Amino acid sequence: MTQAREPLPGNVAVRRRRMRREVVTVRRKRRTQFQPKPWMIPAAFAVLIALGAFALSLPIASESREWTNGVDALFTSTSAVCVTGLSRFDTAEHWSFFGEATIAVLIQAGGLGVTMYAGALLLIFGNRFGLRGREFFGMELMDTAERDILRLLRRVMIFAFGIELVTFLLLLPWFWLDEAGVNAVWKSFFHSVSAFNNAGFDLQGGLRGFTGEVDDPYPIAVMGVAAFLGSMSFITVFNMSQRPRGWTLDTKLVVIGMVSLLFVGMALFLVVEQGDGKILAGMNPLEQVVNSFFLSVNRTTGMSTVDLGLVQDSTTAALLLLMFIGGSSTSTAGGIKMGAFMVSMVVVLSALRGQHRASVFGRDIPTAIVLRAMAVTILGFFTLGLGIWLLELTDDLEFLPLMFEVMSGLANVGWSQSITPQISQTGTLIMTVLMFAGRLGPLYIALTIPDKPRTRYRYPEAGVRIG
Repeated sequence: MTQAREPLPGNVAVRRRRMRREVVTVRRKRRTQFQPKPWMIPAAFAVLIALGAFALSLPIASESREWTNGVDALFTSTSAVCVTGLSRFDTAEHWSFFGEATIAVLIQAGGLGVTMYAGALLLIFGNRFGLRGREFFGMELMDTAERDILRLLRRVMIFAFGIELVTFLLLLPWFWLDEAGVNAVWKSFFHSVSAFNNAGFDLQGGLRGFTGEVDDPYPIAVMGVAAFLGSMSFITVFNMSQRPRGWTLDTKLVVIGMVSLLFVGMALFLVVEQGDGKILAGMNPLEQVVNSFFLSVNRTTGMSTVDLGLVQDSTTAALLLLMFIGGSSTSTAGGIKMGAFMVSMVVVLSALRGQHRASVFGRDIPTAIVLRAMAVTILGFFTLGLGIWLLELTDDLEFLPLMFEVMSGLANVGWSQSITPQISQTGTLIMTVLMFAGRLGPLYIALTIPDKPRTRYRYPEAGVRIG
């Protein structure tokens, strides 16, 4: 009887069930990543300015119901969007309610920047930010994940509108004492928007600004605080909510610079403008301190309780430098920005100490940031000189008031020694370009200088004589 053979290992045949081929189509949800370009910022501002100029030129925008000259409408629109405050006319007397409302909208849109509002819309519609996009919207210094940027933008809006609301509520009783009703509400709203956004426009009439309130500390103190908060930048304010040990280097430099220049400006007025025939003469100590505070803060805003044409020449010269520096980056203020100024000072101090790296508070400042600061500062001085030269060619005005006017326009301040209405049409166009360049120039330069060099090679070093 033959015994059955056991199967050897490896000889087992396994039948596999044949599976039907199934095709599954997977559609990936495409999400658009926003790729910002530096030219988008001036393009957005230019469109907004053009729309504002068209609206302000309409007969409905003026009290006389006549067409406003196109150059003057363009100048006013640029001044509002660039939060400068220079005006060819008195805002309350020339513009109707429609014109004043248009100016308020332009101020609000230009204060925090149309890029901030565009960023909010892009995030709402599901777009994502890359690293360059975060820098484009002023968030490169925030330790914020991409999913939290929408929450950050919401905080920015709440911060801006919250400060304006508080300012409005504090100003309303004061305006109500003068003229109750709709006018008081409108003036309170307009000045709260103008103050926080460092715009400098007012509705007091007669091109007098707040000179009639020189002996009333309450309203000027309220608007002074609002203007100072607007010039500090939301990034700095948010970071200051932490303990000082948790402050970023940017926050430390901004706080030191802003507070120092605030007291320097106050000391300038309290010391130089004391005595008979000077602007602080006849005030009691409280009024002197509050007015000095208001004037020092308004080196970025442009409101004033005194006739700046009456200040001493030494005060005018000092104010030129204070206006040139301006406020913090990503704030409503203009100028070369406090960051560029403080980095330039750190470079100077580091050089005097014999260091080849700019360092402060135990941190080295990256070379790219140093290059941005020096480029913004030097180009700012060059543009100032060019603007003075061009305006000297077109207008026969005294040199110091003319220089003051050019600096005020370039730094988006809005102060004037009463020569703005005297400037020719050509000069008005020059000032319009200066306001536009002053508002966007520092940001544009910062975005065009890359964090890392585009070339990986280095040339041989060669010395250049200095000093």
